[in-house]
Amino acid sequence: MNTNPPRWAERLLEFFCAPDLLEEVQGDLHERYQRQLALFGAKIARRQYVWNVLSFIRPFALKRKKTEFSTTFLYSPTMLINYLKIAFRNLVRHKMFSSLNILGLTVGTVCCLYILLYVKDQFGYDNYHKDAENIYRLQTNILHNGGDQPMFNSGTSSPIIAPTMKKDFPEVVEYTRVLNFFTAKNNLLGVEGKTETFIDDKGFLVDSTFFNVFTYQFVEGAPEHSLDAPYTVVLSKTIAEKLFGQEKAINKRIKVGNNLNTTTLTVTGVYDDSFGKSHLRPSFLVSLNSGGLGEFARNNTEWGGNNFIYSYVKLKPNVNPESVNAKMPALLQRYGGKRIAELGMKKTVLLQKVTDIHLYSKGITNQTDKVSDISFLYILLTIAAFIQLIACINFVNLTTARSVRRAKEVGVRKAVGAFRSVLIGQFLGESMLIAFISIFLALPIVKLLLPFLNSLTDSTLALTITQNLDILFITVLVALATGLLAGIYPAIYLSSFKPVSVLKGTFKFNPASVVLRKGLVVFQFSIAIVLIIGVLVISKQLDFMQNKDLGFDKKQKVVVSLSNENAQKHFTALKNELLTQHQIKNIGGVRYYPSQQFLQDMLVFKSGGTMDKGVLIKNNVVDEGFFKTLGIKLIAGRNFTPADTNNQVILSEKSVKDLNLTVETAVGTQVFTGTGDNIEAYNVIGVHKTYINNSLKDEMTPVMTHYSSQPEYMVLDVQAENYESLFANVEKIWKKLIPTVPLQYSFLDEDLQKQYSEEKTLRKIINSFTLIAILLSCLGLFGLAMFTAEQRTKEIGVRKVLGASVVSITTLLSKEFLKPVLIALLIASPLSYYAMNKWLEGFVYRTEVGWESFAVAGIAIVAISMFTVSYQTLKAALVNPVTTLKSE
Repeated sequence: MNTNPPRWAERLLEFFCAPDLLEEVQGDLHERYQRQLALFGAKIARRQYVWNVLSFIRPFALKRKKTEFSTTFLYSPTMLINYLKIAFRNLVRHKMFSSLNILGLTVGTVCCLYILLYVKDQFGYDNYHKDAENIYRLQTNILHNGGDQPMFNSGTSSPIIAPTMKKDFPEVVEYTRVLNFFTAKNNLLGVEGKTETFIDDKGFLVDSTFFNVFTYQFVEGAPEHSLDAPYTVVLSKTIAEKLFGQEKAINKRIKVGNNLNTTTLTVTGVYDDSFGKSHLRPSFLVSLNSGGLGEFARNNTEWGGNNFIYSYVKLKPNVNPESVNAKMPALLQRYGGKRIAELGMKKTVLLQKVTDIHLYSKGITNQTDKVSDISFLYILLTIAAFIQLIACINFVNLTTARSVRRAKEVGVRKAVGAFRSVLIGQFLGESMLIAFISIFLALPIVKLLLPFLNSLTDSTLALTITQNLDILFITVLVALATGLLAGIYPAIYLSSFKPVSVLKGTFKFNPASVVLRKGLVVFQFSIAIVLIIGVLVISKQLDFMQNKDLGFDKKQKVVVSLSNENAQKHFTALKNELLTQHQIKNIGGVRYYPSQQFLQDMLVFKSGGTMDKGVLIKNNVVDEGFFKTLGIKLIAGRNFTPADTNNQVILSEKSVKDLNLTVETAVGTQVFTGTGDNIEAYNVIGVHKTYINNSLKDEMTPVMTHYSSQPEYMVLDVQAENYESLFANVEKIWKKLIPTVPLQYSFLDEDLQKQYSEEKTLRKIINSFTLIAILLSCLGLFGLAMFTAEQRTKEIGVRKVLGASVVSITTLLSKEFLKPVLIALLIASPLSYYAMNKWLEGFVYRTEVGWESFAVAGIAIVAISMFTVSYQTLKAALVNPVTTLKSE
């Protein structure tokens, strides 16, 4: 006969008995069963076992089966209200604990909410266009024949490609092209018949099909056919108000002047430029059907070179862009294969989704506006996640540390029949309550701090419920996740206490919980240390870029824009007048001054070579004063003179090297560009020391410089103590010679620093979030120190009675918190070293991750953590032992 207790009776016991009482009850019943088995045999023992089980569960079955047991899974409204009351009472009763948790989670939620707003804003570029998912820009990549290094990777293309795609590819519904005014960075705008003018730098020539591809909200006129006629213009609302105030702009005539010419245009529409964000961001759009530059672009049939225009195509719905990319090589070969081969290049054209341009254009040059990098957003999201995680860790540590105060509560509730799942639900509910209180506090704080936060990210974000319902919904989900993540371990831990041990006073903490708390402290301080080292390395790199020798003198240089042909014609007279001012030492003219992107280049080869052996060299234009003004050294040959022409050139040292010439032999030789009968020769009259014209993130480019007496910019070398009086005199001279053009100037060193705006933004963000991470980590450490001191009060009293000093007790308590911080430093150091080296790889010219960053971070974090716990440890050490031991 089976000598084991009936299995069905055991299952019945498991069904009705509270899980935490089950082990003790089963042990008692099994002990009785073994005695019955020995005395009376299996039959009687099994029968007695069933009777004992039924007797034990009878009260549960009659009284509580339909109430508390059913609410293990389905909580009644009354029970939920009771739990809410208990949660609020606990928050009010333990004010310090509640304040620390709410403060930590609120700070974390503020960070998350703002970063979510920022990331949503960055991902929102060009999404407002109708059928935005079907709009693509043509991206051009050019390689040398037989080479694998790109000579040219640009967001521009040859003008003929997009119209041909529309003709040959049935997948293409429409195309449009966008053209800036080449070297005319600035345009002078005014109303016909009026003398008032202002300068704007975001004007474009566009095809009449522009509004068939892109969506703009018109406030005057209509997009259809607005740019069909020659010499028509559509203005942004901002520009229209500058020109006409509150008057209607439509059908009125304006003048647009630049270094090319001055044109009179008829206004055919005004659009709202505040609607949506775009990589184009135009101020005004001129019909490409006009003459001059527009005519040149429309009639251009070059398939290899002349990649100067932004081309966009709209595909049919559900067309895979890769299928169009696959057809592009055949198109280029069919129409331009011979010409591309003559130029000695390999050319590919790819489609880039218009919504990807702002974030996925790393390495693509010739952008219409400043673009960002998706990796920057990933860094921000990672930081936000870590900040929120640190806040959750604080919650877990503080809740488990104070669990001794709730042990008796758990023991009593279990003894009267509370199920573990009910207790878990209650503790999770308390953490959810704290999480939602944090959201309630975070929303107005973000609203209040928006001006400061926007200054960190150089943004204009706004927190409005109607426009950010998705963000608010995500924030609620973050709160739920935070409450769950922060509360799940404490809930499981607290609900696991054995009621018999707690109520008998024999309850002991699980050592694993102490290890976990210390491990979490290590984790959160590791994050803080990584951020500190990140701040130090980023600051070091920015200082390195600011102080690096660029090959020219950038100090006290003022750049004046000669924004139209009238200003350029007066360059010589203006220069001579300004040099009479004793504060101005030298003046030079230039087309692309340092910090500006070169927009003109050509394949250049030496005598006996061909285009397929050519070197892609950037072109610049200067006058005879440029090199002296910026202190750029000529290492061979001579400088320009007013008698020189465009065919006399000065090469950079890097150009000489790339052309396989030497500095000693380059002067007096000729270099060439072109093919067949269209080869053009340039006489090398000098070689200058290579200077860094672009960002330190990019490779140094070879440059060939031509002469012009009518450059686009004037650089002043000034030595002034009073800039206000200097600029007053400069403006007086300017207005005398060029009264119809407003004076526009900037400082060269500030323009150079604008190239690193993203890195500066990253530094400001990491600075702020590092302080927050340290604050949150210290909050958690402060709470742990407080509860540890409370738990060891009597131990401290005994030690003091036995003669221990305040210093020795303080040292003893501090060691417990110093060890996790030191372990965090050991863990964070290699992680930081790897991460910052990866970040520095984005710079061609970069500093090193030195040991001093780790030393500073280590000293700082140890000092901060010791300062945090010192108050609690000193307080505990100074307590009178009589007070703590008199109750023993």
